[in-house]
Amino acid sequence: MSYHALYRQYRPSRFCEVVGQEHITDVLRNQIRTGRIAHAYLFSGSRGTGKTSTARILARAVNCFDPKDGEPCGKCAACLTDVSESIDIIEMDAASNSKVDEMRALLEKAEFAPIYLKTKVYIIDEAHMLSKSANNALLKTLEEPPAHVVFILATTEPQALPATILSRCQRFDFRRLSVHNLAANTRRVLHSAGAEIEDEALMCIARAADGGMRDCLSIADQCLSFCGDADGTEQKLITQQDVLSVLGSMNADFLFDFADSVLHSDTAAVMKNIEQVVSGGRDIGVFVQDLSNHFRSLLLAKVCGSCADILDCTQDTMERYLAQAESAGKARLERTLDALMQLQPNLRWVTMPRVLLESTLLKVCHPDEQTDMTALVDRMEELERRLKSGAFVSAEPKAPSDSAQSSGSRSDNSGNSDNKEAGSASSENEKAAAEPALPTPPVVSDSFEVPAATPEAEELFRAFMAALMKTDMMLGIQIQLAAAHWLENENLFICFDKSKRSNYNYANTPEVKAKLRRTASSLCSRTEASLQKRTFRLSFSGLKSPKFSRKSTAENVLYNGIRRKVLFYFI
Repeated sequence: MSYHALYRQYRPSRFCEVVGQEHITDVLRNQIRTGRIAHAYLFSGSRGTGKTSTARILARAVNCFDPKDGEPCGKCAACLTDVSESIDIIEMDAASNSKVDEMRALLEKAEFAPIYLKTKVYIIDEAHMLSKSANNALLKTLEEPPAHVVFILATTEPQALPATILSRCQRFDFRRLSVHNLAANTRRVLHSAGAEIEDEALMCIARAADGGMRDCLSIADQCLSFCGDADGTEQKLITQQDVLSVLGSMNADFLFDFADSVLHSDTAAVMKNIEQVVSGGRDIGVFVQDLSNHFRSLLLAKVCGSCADILDCTQDTMERYLAQAESAGKARLERTLDALMQLQPNLRWVTMPRVLLESTLLKVCHPDEQTDMTALVDRMEELERRLKSGAFVSAEPKAPSDSAQSSGSRSDNSGNSDNKEAGSASSENEKAAAEPALPTPPVVSDSFEVPAATPEAEELFRAFMAALMKTDMMLGIQIQLAAAHWLENENLFICFDKSKRSNYNYANTPEVKAKLRRTASSLCSRTEASLQKRTFRLSFSGLKSPKFSRKSTAENVLYNGIRRKVLFYFI
């Protein structure tokens, strides 16, 4: 086979050609220059960062007859000899030669002097795969090595090696390559191969490589084949769409649109976008990974502001991240990113990954239906953002209309009858039914303006919430999410946003009603001077399921009491 992959054709042959590992190559050059060559080296790092290539360069350099500034000259017999064909440079794959017998055979040959070169070099790749017995056999040789032998161990898992091996080697940790280093070297290689690439396409390849040069060149090789071979002097051009097609990824515009639909809880748009991903033949796992990276970028933009250097993106893209991050709170972004990160490993174990993706995003789009702490924080951030934007305007309370009053009396009557039909025999409910008609809450219309909270109302609300948080923190958080509260005609009104249906459903259970009743009773018995003369009793009108209509406020009353009353209703 005459064709060689790009990463094989353009493998570095000098220390200066190794990309992004100057902290290692500079030390090795100085050792070659001064003759301070160690008997054992350990090269560790993630895949594709240049460990094996550096080991081969070092093997040539220690045997070069005329090194130039610590670099192999590239002209002598030692430099021109192929490492794979050399008798004195032995490269062994520990993954397939991990047994102790194989290691002993190798070490027996190490006792003999090199035949053609100055130094015999053993390159043991994937050294962490050696068995315990093989490591012990190698350890004895590393303790008392022959003068003509240099060992180079390469591994991606140095923690798997025994400490006795690590302590006898000079260790060099290879770093993951930055996106800019990957992009620059890939452009150089493609140019040498007679191809050109768009800037955006190059950045897509560099990000997908995840810090590995070999992965980067392999993806570029795929894209080169995807575009078709060039004939004659004509140059090939790799576009961003070509790269996205090879990787199975979606473009940035689609990810921004998808994130917008998630952050605005537009479930219909989310489902349509998922259908577009699936119908386009994209891998769901790749898409979830891209979406996770996008929300990570949004979170960093929210926390750090402009951070194009961290995200490895252009300034225009950074501005788009900043603009989109403004429309969501930090808790919302964190919750979405956590959900996507938990989703990724689970996709491999389900037969219907699309359904799992849809269900996860539906939960993310509706934090008001969740009761976990992160969802509650998300809802509180949303409320604060609405209040800051002026969604609720302070004004004088409006007089209730006749229709609201009549509707309220009907609601009270129906509620009392429902309680009687339900057969409630508690003394508290009987007392509540016997008490006089309650005042009607303010009319809730499209132009309803919440009155300003007075110090007296704040005092009463804080007292109620303090007592409630001591007994049930989760219930206290639910009630605390009320949009506003104010005092009117000796009645404390607690107002919820109409969209927070989960708050209503949670508070409308018999258990929660009982907790609120007990909390109010305990508040009545307190001896503080500010509460001594105040009655804080609660009764409940047995209303049916809540009606989210603005026509009759009384229909939306959940709880009501007498004198110092707490009215829970939606607007």
